[in-house]
Amino acid sequence: MTLKKENPDSEGAYHFDNFFNISDDFICIAGFDGYFKRINPAVSKLLGFTDEELYARPVISFVYEADRKNTMETREQIYNNKPLLNFENRYLTKSGEIVWLSWTSMPLDSEKLVYAIAK
Repeated sequence: MTLKKENPDSEGAYHFDNFFNISDDFICIAGFDGYFKRINPAVSKLLGFTDEELYARPVISFVYEADRKNTMETREQIYNNKPLLNFENRYLTKSGEIVWLSWTSMPLDSEKLVYAIAK
């Protein structure tokens, strides 16, 4: 028995947008400029900020103060085209609560973007 792979452009193909929007995981695309470019609904839900607030501020501004230096150093590795696996840091919610996140991030140097998922 041979399994047939679907052409991603064919009708009935799985759509990334559906996965992106229904996932409870924190999924985002960030630019090398340090700002979110796209976020899924779980980001707003977890952090308590509106999408507009999340897009308006640098990503680092949401990171817990004590974790910023290490996060910025780690971000430099990503900018040097090195994937990031199981990096943990803390974010602050709008209400001031601390949330631990474990990240997997993949850079796409040609587009100056980072594709990331966190739990």
